[in-house]
Amino acid sequence: MGQSKRRIVVVSDLDGTLLDHDNYRFEEVLPTLDRMKDLGLELVINTSKTKSEWLVLQKELAISGPFIVENGSALYHQEGVNIYGSPRHEVLQVLDYYRGDFLFKGFHEAHLEEIIEWTGLGRAAALRAACREYSEPLVWMDCATKEKEFCRLIREHGMRTHRGGRFLHVLGDTDKGKPLSFFKNDVILIALGDRPNDLEMLREAQIGVIVASSDGYFLEAKEPFMRTSQTGPRGWVEAMSHLLNQIESQRLSISSYV
Repeated sequence: MGQSKRRIVVVSDLDGTLLDHDNYRFEEVLPTLDRMKDLGLELVINTSKTKSEWLVLQKELAISGPFIVENGSALYHQEGVNIYGSPRHEVLQVLDYYRGDFLFKGFHEAHLEEIIEWTGLGRAAALRAACREYSEPLVWMDCATKEKEFCRLIREHGMRTHRGGRFLHVLGDTDKGKPLSFFKNDVILIALGDRPNDLEMLREAQIGVIVASSDGYFLEAKEPFMRTSQTGPRGWVEAMSHLLNQIESQRLSISSYV
């Protein structure tokens, strides 16, 4: 069977990729999502957002199917949920241990108004963002050198940190790439992301796409990933339109992107 006949799963980050980094808008991607559905491609969202956040967006985007939340901590699918991370209370215990040594503030200790200010979300959306089960986003208030030391100490506790577009996320021993083992080997995985916490996901896919960031951030990677010239949702559409054209003409070449 040729490569174009294999089931294709598109795994996508949200903020700064499928959603605009500043206003979370996504209207530009809707025609491309419809085109993907017509071609039978499955879309799996892989986000740092919570389950509560995604369930609302899922309705707005009219997307069904598996989804991954809190930076690879849990994969929800038709049969149930696979947990890859640690319960939030365990993450908070580790953070409390270092509270006197580093300057940071987590969602669990912030007022709702602060979360609204940090994220630019409305009240209801900010409440959903705070409803975390496996991780804790931090606003880092210390220097970069101290952040590196903090991340090293977190690893010694068997947990991880991921630097996203806005926050330093602390979570269990997982990443966005780990849940992709759930998908079978006969699937072609296309992954799109824009930040360091997306790299493991891009590396697990046969085709990895780095979407350019609107704030000028350049994601460095040793792999020859596909890169977009447009930013955010426009970059997402740019990459997927190119790949969908190849799929339609049965010219999808995996070797060109790995």
